[in-house]
Amino acid sequence: MRILQLNTVCGAKSTGRIAWEIAKLVEKDGGECYIACGAGYVPEDAKAFAYHTIKPIKRKAYSLIRKLFDAEGYFNISGTKELIRQIEIFEPDVIHIHNLHGCYLHLKTLFGYLAKKDIPVVWTLHDCWPFTGHCAYFDYSGCEKWKTGCHDCPQLKSYPECVGVDGSRRNYQLKKELFLGLKNLTMVAPCQWMKEPLSQSFLKNVPVRVIYNGVDLNGFTPTPGDLRQRYGLENSKVAVAVASDWDERKGLRFLLEAAQKLGDEYRFVVIGLSHEQVEKLPGGMIGIEHTANVEELAQWYTTADCLVNPSLEDNMPMVNLEALACGTPIAMFRTGGCPEAVDERTGAVVEKGDVDGLCRAIRSLCPKTDATKQACLARARSFDAKLTFEQYLALYKELCTEP
Repeated sequence: MRILQLNTVCGAKSTGRIAWEIAKLVEKDGGECYIACGAGYVPEDAKAFAYHTIKPIKRKAYSLIRKLFDAEGYFNISGTKELIRQIEIFEPDVIHIHNLHGCYLHLKTLFGYLAKKDIPVVWTLHDCWPFTGHCAYFDYSGCEKWKTGCHDCPQLKSYPECVGVDGSRRNYQLKKELFLGLKNLTMVAPCQWMKEPLSQSFLKNVPVRVIYNGVDLNGFTPTPGDLRQRYGLENSKVAVAVASDWDERKGLRFLLEAAQKLGDEYRFVVIGLSHEQVEKLPGGMIGIEHTANVEELAQWYTTADCLVNPSLEDNMPMVNLEALACGTPIAMFRTGGCPEAVDERTGAVVEKGDVDGLCRAIRSLCPKTDATKQACLARARSFDAKLTFEQYLALYKELCTEP
């Protein structure tokens, strides 16, 4: 069985690690898998699976043009044609799409080819971008134009950022035309929540499965370290928050407010900040731009009494699953599929924007007890990547054997 995956990154960040885990399972099952990607660092162990569709300098140029004309997916024709040539050589049984945004593919060229070849396509919805005219999520703005036809986008500054002409109407129509042109398409929702907006979009008649995101329980496991000693946290209740990009929708402002309300007894460690954001943090909060590797990140999850996830828009974020796998409970807003990660023993869910409720949730989880740790580890086993992603293998085989 030969599988080609498409994703912005390979082996890094949440979606890149998911694609990598699936590739390893395909290989273990006796198949072949490649991940066509466009950006980012590829870990050494993942390089055997990676195929880059674009050079960094070209991608940077296309990104600048995209920002001016709201034109995600309108560039890299030559790279996409070369990818198609590689597809013809590889002859995949299934093409598995993850994220297409990231200025690494020309959508019209790619989907024109896929419609003609009628190769089975699986598409995992890591966000809502496939059925909107611009944004990856619309909860924050409360916009519902995506249900009937995007225009006059209220979130042009959100990812994928636009600082020029609003192209949401054009983008919506193009996506609708191209994506509905695939007659052998199966959507995958990584949580139950995603099925609801999908059912109200132009993709509502496409078959959909729910396959939860999975976490690597070998990489993310209770990992003792000396972080409390190194950062002077020995006598504190520690709340850790993690994101790859702390933009407005990730809720950094709620962390700042919660830290102020909870006082000196609690110490907040925020990972994934920009240098400028670290510099602006108030005293008592620890800001970290990035961890050196998965082991260090697992050490922070293990060190924490709780993970705090104040995101206002999200799907099924990996940080929640990673924290559980390290034995740490979660205080979170009721956002997207986030509540599906926990039960009453492993987390506390409050309404979005309720900082007082978030503070009560953090207090209820700190300090972390051994019983809580064991409950989190048991919960994490439900999201073991080796089990959840086996469902992708089953889906691939089902699609390959259909008449």
